[in-house]
Amino acid sequence: MTSLNSEAKFQRLKSLISRHMEYNGVNIIREDWRVSFRTFVCATFVLMQPFVNISSFLYYSHSLDMLTENLSLGCSGIQLVVRTYFYLCQRDLCRNVIREIGEQRLLLGLPDNERMEQLFCKSFDWMARYYWIMHASYLSAITFIAMALVIPDPKKHGLPLAYRLPLLPPDEQDLYWYITFAYHVGLILMAIHYLVPIDGMMMVSLFSARTRVHALKVLLEELDEKIGLSEWQRTEHLEANLNRIIELHVSIRRFTRLINNSYQLHYFTVFGTICFVLCLSVNLIVVTPKNSIYNYLLASICQLFVGCYFGNLLLIENDSLSSCVYCIRWYRMTIAQQKKILILITNTQPDLQVSALFLPVNMASFVTIIRAAYSFFTVIH
Repeated sequence: MTSLNSEAKFQRLKSLISRHMEYNGVNIIREDWRVSFRTFVCATFVLMQPFVNISSFLYYSHSLDMLTENLSLGCSGIQLVVRTYFYLCQRDLCRNVIREIGEQRLLLGLPDNERMEQLFCKSFDWMARYYWIMHASYLSAITFIAMALVIPDPKKHGLPLAYRLPLLPPDEQDLYWYITFAYHVGLILMAIHYLVPIDGMMMVSLFSARTRVHALKVLLEELDEKIGLSEWQRTEHLEANLNRIIELHVSIRRFTRLINNSYQLHYFTVFGTICFVLCLSVNLIVVTPKNSIYNYLLASICQLFVGCYFGNLLLIENDSLSSCVYCIRWYRMTIAQQKKILILITNTQPDLQVSALFLPVNMASFVTIIRAAYSFFTVIH
């Protein structure tokens, strides 16, 4: 019954991410996924983005505040285009990560171990909470639509975004205005449910790796208890327990490499674009304090913070692993087992983290990007 609880929570989290992918017709978690009408609509928005950015840039080039907003939104457009790579080329990697997360329960001996079951139940609960918080922060971009309806900006012709469709000037015909408004609403909703599943998968992967390290510490505590009940250097019967711990640590490092290979480009894109978003958004707020960019700025900071925060959790959890290995009563084990413990301690000392090509994904990088954005802002302003 306990096993069903943790399994049910994992399936609930998986279906949540899958459902948001389904909004845009890109539910690549499903093995039988096929291209649908929603997929074509989503692809149309993504393919139009570069042309819309260029057209809007030329149209608003005479207005500094509109140009700044356009460039800031264009950074999110770059994310849409670049991170399409996830849906096009990383379908198998995405499924492998989901499969690895599901199979880790079997690797750790669930449902036989009650402590492990409680650990994973709590872990899946926190993953779901963090995912909903992240989704809510992204939904704050809808305020662009609300501001356009409540306080229309004449510089944007009363539209939500500083975007205009090529060959459809919204200030010339009402029909063009309604088409452009519908495009803005569709683009905002599409972008939210296009990026949330990717960032959610990245968050779940990092949190899962952190949970595995925590589970390894639980197994070390259980091994230490069994060593204490054994005679001095009569621990041959614990060989299977020690080998299981070593195999689990090897699987953790392999899983972390899989995460790094899968999401390295995504973190690089997020770090680069959000640095410019922060710089341009703050500059826009200084020029025109009354605008709808605030929630977009907060959502961008949240997107940056989520990746760095969970990368930092993994780093912190792994930092104390070597101490946990050393603190067991290894000196009571056989000589052969002590050699294995020594090798395990050596391999737990390197940092277990994900990188964004040239920056590690942790809170130090978060501070670095915030400082870089502020430096760019002071230069521009």
